[in-house]
Amino acid sequence: MEDELLALETRRRIFEAARTAPGSGAREIQRAAGTAWGETVYHLERLTEAGLLHRERTEHQDHYFAATVPLGDRNLLRLSRSRSARRVLVTLLETPSLTVPDLSQRTGLSAGRLSVHLRRMLETGIARAGRQGRYRTFEIVDRDRVARVLITYRRGLADAWIDGALDTWAELFRP
Repeated sequence: MEDELLALETRRRIFEAARTAPGSGAREIQRAAGTAWGETVYHLERLTEAGLLHRERTEHQDHYFAATVPLGDRNLLRLSRSRSARRVLVTLLETPSLTVPDLSQRTGLSAGRLSVHLRRMLETGIARAGRQGRYRTFEIVDRDRVARVLITYRRGLADAWIDGALDTWAELFRP
């Protein structure tokens, strides 16, 4: 059945785009596969119905994952689609227990932007908050898991800003 579904070159390109960049939205997949919008949506639906892809709906968009991506990794991968969120994750992996001013200085992100990402990380259990004087501090709950997921799926997530850190972690945390 899988061979039949992926026999079409267009569908195979769409599946490959979703597989290599887990958590991508349909527009990202369309651009990566080089397909028209209508055919992208059609084939994503066929791949989802067949169980080769999982679609997870959020309030703003659908995210697609290959069926082989573990459920526990999906929240992190969905969050990691944002370059700003990746900066926050990498910074917190490098230096735990940072305050918003510390994070802002290290990432170049505004306090408002950081607030959005930190709230999502807290809601999904990726990060936890503590206290340092009058400031809240933030740290990654399971640093090994976050590093493993970022390293495992780096091809679909990495950008120039985090490539160096992922190279170092790939040596430390062999998935």
